[in-house]
Amino acid sequence: MSRKQEIWGKHEGKTSEITRLRGGYCSLGMQSITGGWLIQYEKANELAGELSLGLTTDNQSIAEAQVYQTGRSSVLHILPAMPPKPIVFRNSKKISIRQHQSLRIYLAVPLYIQLYYKQVESDNLLCEFETERLSDTWFGEPDSGTPAFTVGSRFALQAKELAAQPHEIIVPVNILNNSSQLLDLQRLLVRVDLMNIYLVNHQLIADLGTIEFKGQGHTGQLNFATDKTIHGATPHQIAKSRIASNRTILGHSFHVIKQITQL
Repeated sequence: MSRKQEIWGKHEGKTSEITRLRGGYCSLGMQSITGGWLIQYEKANELAGELSLGLTTDNQSIAEAQVYQTGRSSVLHILPAMPPKPIVFRNSKKISIRQHQSLRIYLAVPLYIQLYYKQVESDNLLCEFETERLSDTWFGEPDSGTPAFTVGSRFALQAKELAAQPHEIIVPVNILNNSSQLLDLQRLLVRVDLMNIYLVNHQLIADLGTIEFKGQGHTGQLNFATDKTIHGATPHQIAKSRIASNRTILGHSFHVIKQITQL
């Protein structure tokens, strides 16, 4: 690709150019046409080594592209987004948090790519694409749980130790044990759909989520905020959360897997 550009934000399309975006296992081709856009998505077989956006002026066509009729505007906004469902962290190591203590961990979540025409409003969302396929899972009891995605057991105690891939968003999480019992962390639900996304030194970082444990089966507080040590003194917000909500809500975030043995 020639003429690399900044990825996130506003782009002015030209009918003589094809914009190509690669990240994770996602490859997009975008071309402005009279009254709209041609968008082509391809799933790559290999993980891209970087997240890149570039322009090419050759005459190669976009085969099997989707046609989006949007009107006269040739403006396209490219933004990162969190997955459309909460994510579940499944711990594979021993993590115990004593009463009235807290622990901060960092997770990595593959981003989605959203395309808006003309301006960034919900009604102007053209389409969105995953950069990596996440496995569906269920969090909680069968009759009262939550559909979610699983991100496995990868975590770090420091962001730099996480070794996040270019197509991943770093998600910092504070776990507060505000109960009278020891918390053995097994499965944790993180409401990433309620988190804003920030750009910090070319790395995408989500809100700091603080999750309160009040005892198994009890509803705890969820709080989402920025932190100077993570996001800097003047955070650069690049994308809003999928779901607008108060910065403090209630929710079930912890689940102990019951061991079932047959006598």
